[in-house]
Formats: sequence, C-alpha cells, structure tokens
Amino acid sequence: MSKLLSILLLLFCFPLNAKLIETQSPKALCSNGEQATFTYFEGNSKNWLIHFQGGGVAGNEDQYKSREQWMKSPAISPDRGKSNMVEDFIQNSFNVIFVPYCSNDLHQGTHTHLIDGKEVYFHGRFIVEDIFTQFDDKFEKADKLVFSGDSAGSIALGFNIDLIKKYKSPYLITDSFWLDAESLNVRLQWGEAPWVKFIYNDRVNQCKDAHWANCFPSRPLFERNGLKNIFFIWNIGDPYIRGDLNKVRKSILEDSDLYNAGFSVNAEKMKLKGFEDWGHVMTVNDLYYKKFDGISLQDLIWNWINGSGPTKYINNN
Repeated sequence: MSKLLSILLLLFCFPLNAKLIETQSPKALCSNGEQATFTYFEGNSKNWLIHFQGGGVAGNEDQYKSREQWMKSPAISPDRGKSNMVEDFIQNSFNVIFVPYCSNDLHQGTHTHLIDGKEVYFHGRFIVEDIFTQFDDKFEKADKLVFSGDSAGSIALGFNIDLIKKYKSPYLITDSFWLDAESLNVRLQWGEAPWVKFIYNDRVNQCKDAHWANCFPSRPLFERNGLKNIFFIWNIGDPYIRGDLNKVRKSILEDSDLYNAGFSVNAEKMKLKGFEDWGHVMTVNDLYYKKFDGISLQDLIWNWINGSGPTKYINNN
C-alpha cells in the first residue's frame, strides 16, 4: 500500500479531531521499549472520559512471549481498540483519552523482567502518570470527569486510584472486573505464587504493603478512598468470579443498592458472549446497546451520568 493511500484511509476512517500523542517521560514505555502513545479525541465541551483498554495480563515469561506483538508496542494509529462506549462518548461531545494497553501489567507496573536476554518493560504505571501529568489542568477544570476500563483496563482504575481520587467527584465505570465481597475474600486467601511476583513485582505505594487483591476495583477499595460515583458491570458466568454464587449475587445486589448503579445478569444462562464467556466485557461490542427488559447498558450509563432515570439493572438469577 502506498504512503499516500495510507494517509487517505486514515483521513476517511478516523475523526479529524483524533490525535495520537506520545508520552513524554523516558519511563513511559511499552513492553518492547518504545515510547508509549495514546489517543486524544477533542470534544466540544468540558466533559472528559479517560478509558483504559483491556487485554489480559502476562503472568510469566511464556505468557508474555505468546501475546500478540501489538500488545507490546505503541499504537501507530488513533483508532486502535476503540469501543462502542468510547465512540458513544465521542458522539456526545466528550473529550476522550483512550489509553492503549501495551504494558501487559494491568496498567500498574514499574518494573522490568529479563526475557530471552532482553529487558522487557512492565511500565503501565509510568504511562498512566505521564498522561495524567499532561492533562492534569484539563481534568481539574472538567465539568464531568469519567474514568472507565474494560477487563484489565478496569483493574487499572483500582491500582491508579490515588491519581483518580485527587479530582473532584470523578465517575468510575468498571466493566467486568468488580470484586464483590465473595470474589474478593476468596482471592485474599491466595498466597504469593510466582505469577504474583511477576505481575506485581513493584506495587505502587498504596498497594505496596497490601495483598494485591485489595487494589482491585471493589466496594472496600473505593470506600477507603472516598469515591462514591461507581457504575460496575459484573455478570454471573464471568470467568473471573470466584466462590459461592449465592454470596456473589447477594454482594452484587448490596453494592448496586449502595451506589444506586450497576449492571448484572446471568450471562451464562442468556449465552451472552463477551471477550470471554460469559458476559466478560460489555461496553466494547454490541452488548452495549442490547435491550434488557426495555433498557440498555447505554441507557443506564447515561442516566447515571445525567442524574435522571433508571441507573441499575440487576437480574442475575
């Protein structure tokens, strides 16, 4: 393909207000050692969405080597990995920052590993810090400030909570990683296996002396940090739920009542396919628009942000 044709395709496929921006810190590197990039979609408002892309995690050397090369490299176009929800926020005039996932560490690492004789960077935290530094003034002056993530990107909200909580009344959307009380308690019993050290080799300050699961998105974490505007998505059938499902359902209901927000269905019974069966990640694909008893996830999220109409749907028996 010629260079001219490539440029023309970019112009026709991507919004003209989409900018691919390079991080500035020498530590803000993708796993392959290249400078990380992110996309900024400039909107016609003072509202902001900052979205963290998901995509699993590398728990050991072999898992890292088996991951696709694009997951280790900086984005080269402003369109990499956009989702239906992100597109929806762009259409609603939000300024949007899309954070591609190229660090393989849940967006939280500050360490390296030597793999096949090469230094591999797990510098997700440095990438996040760089973006927050570049846009701190904009975030401070935002009318509405929304942070979201799907799967591994959802976990990023937990590990970077110290950066998020400094802003006034932020909104958080956690798609498919929400540790209900049962799933959290099960994980807290797990020991420090080799994969734990590989992923969380040098935990950020607020997690340094805590069990790693305490830094995953959960009610206790957000209560400790004074955050109240939470919309979580956590479906029965999600492969990352742990423990007694009756206790899981009870905790989900209690959490949704506390926040007056959230979404949970029995995705296994309904055969809802997300990134993984069942119902894992719903904001990226067309499940975002699917109607459940006349209301969609899209409807619920906008009702929640705008403070009007139904803001939760729990039907997971």
